[in-house]
Amino acid sequence: MENNTNTHAGQLHDLIQILTERLQIYSAAISCADADKDISLIAFLEKCMQLTQQFKSELNGILAKEDSPFAKQQWVSGSLYARWREERSSLKPIGRHQVMEVCEKMESVLLHIFQNILAAPSSFTQSTTEMLKSQAMLQQEIFEQIKDAKNRS
Repeated sequence: MENNTNTHAGQLHDLIQILTERLQIYSAAISCADADKDISLIAFLEKCMQLTQQFKSELNGILAKEDSPFAKQQWVSGSLYARWREERSSLKPIGRHQVMEVCEKMESVLLHIFQNILAAPSSFTQSTTEMLKSQAMLQQEIFEQIKDAKNRS
């Protein structure tokens, strides 16, 4: 049976990989947006990219502090990443509305992943749990902003 430290590190590794792919999706979304007409959308997506990179760096910092040998092993996808891969959409939008749909779906999936992590009993330290809760609240805000922007388009 997998111990709590392995679960903890595995979930953090999964989140880091998910955030890496989130950055790629945002980058692709920005390249699909019209630079002349979608200035505010591009600025928002760039802000989301910055927040994602910051959170990814924080998670890498937590893993670097882990004493567990598991934290130093090569990443093998776990259940969080498997769920992400099943539910995330590929980015092939044409135009603002499709970009917003893809981003809304991506953020919805990520929000549910955070909710599942926080709802399940875990071995996370209190500071890691608080960081994850903070990120979940930020995810909710980003999701709502994207949903509102999509409805306005």
